[in-house]
Amino acid sequence: MRVAFSGGRDSSVLLHALSAACRAADTPGPEVWHVDHGLHVQSGAQSEHCRGVARSMGLRFVHRVVRELDTREQGVEAAARHARYALLREDLGPTGVVVTAHHAGDQAETFLLAALRGSGPHGLRGMVPWRREGEGWLARPLLDVADAAVAGRAWMDGLTWVEDPTNADPGFDRNFLRREILPRLNERFAASAGLARSARWQAEVAGGEDADLARQLAGAGAGEVLPLSVLRPLEPGRRSALLRHWIREHGLRPPGHRRLAEFLRQALEADGDRQPRLDWDEGCLRRYRDALYLDPPETEPASPIPWPADQQRLRLPDGRVLTREHPAFADPLLAGAVEVVFRRGGERVAAGGRHRRLKSLMQERGIPPWRRARIPLLRPPGGTVRAVLWPRGPGADSTA
Repeated sequence: MRVAFSGGRDSSVLLHALSAACRAADTPGPEVWHVDHGLHVQSGAQSEHCRGVARSMGLRFVHRVVRELDTREQGVEAAARHARYALLREDLGPTGVVVTAHHAGDQAETFLLAALRGSGPHGLRGMVPWRREGEGWLARPLLDVADAAVAGRAWMDGLTWVEDPTNADPGFDRNFLRREILPRLNERFAASAGLARSARWQAEVAGGEDADLARQLAGAGAGEVLPLSVLRPLEPGRRSALLRHWIREHGLRPPGHRRLAEFLRQALEADGDRQPRLDWDEGCLRRYRDALYLDPPETEPASPIPWPADQQRLRLPDGRVLTREHPAFADPLLAGAVEVVFRRGGERVAAGGRHRRLKSLMQERGIPPWRRARIPLLRPPGGTVRAVLWPRGPGADSTA
């Protein structure tokens, strides 16, 4: 269990509560994960405060630094949030949990921000108590706890904390709402509690819609590829909802409504040889052979990657995880240490007692050209490629 710890009041309350619960249950305490965004000159001192708290509690401290914020298609707030979660889920296994200290006041802010941006049910549902985060989970146990209750707990426990200077900057939208707008709304309407309730109701609406969309996608056999024939008969609103749900099912946050609607129009109206694409900070959508393909942001695969014989799972640099449960490992030559490599051109695959050109195999399977260099290949160290780990999809076998 990893506690996202800024050193502020809320995460201090969470850390002490979880640590006490672990002691009472006689289980190992949480790890203290601090992410330094480098957004102010006091960030180093803030990190040292967090390190000292972890040391005083006898907990493991993990310090991560954001090297660069990608603000090309988003503001500083969103870029910092994406960078923070990317670091918090680093090497997080299937049973791993990242725990954050978001409370009902934060939920009210999130709902109001989403409403001001014109979001639909998924945006208006705000934050959820549990969700998948990489290979593991993200938990927000304080989401129904009022800000005043968190403050009271901090006072009762005699906690000390540090204030992040960026929280006082009204140039950030959330700070502006927290300091200028919500206090006035709370004076008249008790707005924070009402907004948090509205977010819960929207979560129920979004959950029902998700279940319906998931059934439709499953019935159409959509997986790694979404045929345009699934979208064409639908009215525009349903098309957009189905496409956005398909993107979320792949663990990516969809792009903005207008950009997605324009891409969808181009994809449906394009001639057979045209390949419209949409790039955003989380991924890339392409039309190819009358279907839509979704990929994470393009990165140059590292190669070769050693995979020791005693290591059951291997995480690739782009976040994908391979496991030795794959049928390819039935090959005796792949039973020990192996290497993961990627296509560079001219490779041949040794399988079934013969050698075949990798390019021909990929053409036969209709693998889009831009995806071919991302498909993992297995070989004995320094040897010939023995298996191709084909992407999931209709008619795709496990190995070459």
